[in-house]
Amino acid sequence: MLGAALLAAVLLMVLFQSWIGRSVRTLPDPQLVFELRRMIGFALTGCGLCLLVLAAYAARLAHRIIEQRRWPLRGARVMRDTRVRTGADAMTIGRVLNMAAIGLIAMAIGVGMLSWRLFGAA
Repeated sequence: MLGAALLAAVLLMVLFQSWIGRSVRTLPDPQLVFELRRMIGFALTGCGLCLLVLAAYAARLAHRIIEQRRWPLRGARVMRDTRVRTGADAMTIGRVLNMAAIGLIAMAIGVGMLSWRLFGAA
């Protein structure tokens, strides 16, 4: 999934670079500013959506940690020997992930508001 996202990002950057090169030569300045604001708004909207997906994943993981009172979760595959934390230690990890999810949601809202402002000003 991450590889596909990386390839999509590279492709979008190449397409954007060719678009911006053509637009600088052909569009008048006010139209170029309008188009750039729109493009930045779309990029910020995508970033906000990614933040929301990450927040949902963190909240879901925190819920499972708190439910099982264990970290790493039962059945999870780890890459190296990992100390299993249970009880209060696992609950602490779950609470930290919940706070991280709340922070990610707040950042997504801020990015969304900035995106909305860019679309409104355009």
